[in-house]
Amino acid sequence: MTIQTDPYIQQWYIWHAQRIEELTSPHGYLAPTSINWINDGQSKTIEGIPGTWAAEDDSLTYTPEPGSTVINAEKVIDQPIRFTPTAFGEEALGYLEYGDIRIEVNAQTSLTDQNRHLFWIRIKDPNASRRQAFTGIDHYPVDPKWRIPATFRWAKDDELDIHDSVVKTVLQSYPVIGFVDFDYSGTHYSLVVSNVFGHVTVFFTDETTGKETYGIGRVLHLDPLKLDTLDAIDFNYAFNYPCAFSIYCTCPIPSKRNHLAFAVEAGEKTPDDSAQY
Repeated sequence: MTIQTDPYIQQWYIWHAQRIEELTSPHGYLAPTSINWINDGQSKTIEGIPGTWAAEDDSLTYTPEPGSTVINAEKVIDQPIRFTPTAFGEEALGYLEYGDIRIEVNAQTSLTDQNRHLFWIRIKDPNASRRQAFTGIDHYPVDPKWRIPATFRWAKDDELDIHDSVVKTVLQSYPVIGFVDFDYSGTHYSLVVSNVFGHVTVFFTDETTGKETYGIGRVLHLDPLKLDTLDAIDFNYAFNYPCAFSIYCTCPIPSKRNHLAFAVEAGEKTPDDSAQY
């Protein structure tokens, strides 16, 4: 085993270890075992979870089965509990627990009626086979040359960054924060930067996408406290979408304006046995 002494590379391996720890956590993105959609007017049960779910009047109600031990906020649910979305786009409404299982409750603006929502419930099980079989993520060698000089430019107007997603009936939309501007091999690039559930995020594709790297694209997070002093974009920190590991996700597809016409041979590669849509 090679011991890294370069501080830059050491810092990357610290980040990578944190990334793996988050991914492999009991309710990380290796743990999903199902995603269950409920339209307005529908009622259904979910295999392995006691109780019923009903969507009506743009809200979702969970009614527990008598004597069951589904938990919300550390208390057993003994009365119906109602979830009502308040935001446009995708919104996490909360989660319940049943033993080791986490039950994530989400809403998504309808494609056909933007005043109404679709609801979806994702089950995460620490004993999921994918989590148990995980052995790591292949990546390119860490190379400082992929830390490219760049600047950040704030967006002047309110704009939503709207994306298709890996689920054909779902659109994703996020507020645009600004743009990262840089030059590579004589060509100028400007990547859209969005606020994705509190993370300063760049979704992008490049000439490795669908070859050595995941076919949907990859993701970069930027430090929200350092945008005004940003001096580089570091592609060594490019990582895979959750949907690279699970089909039970609604990941956005990067827009064409965030395509890089060169091969970014840095960051994470396609996972072994990646999820296929």
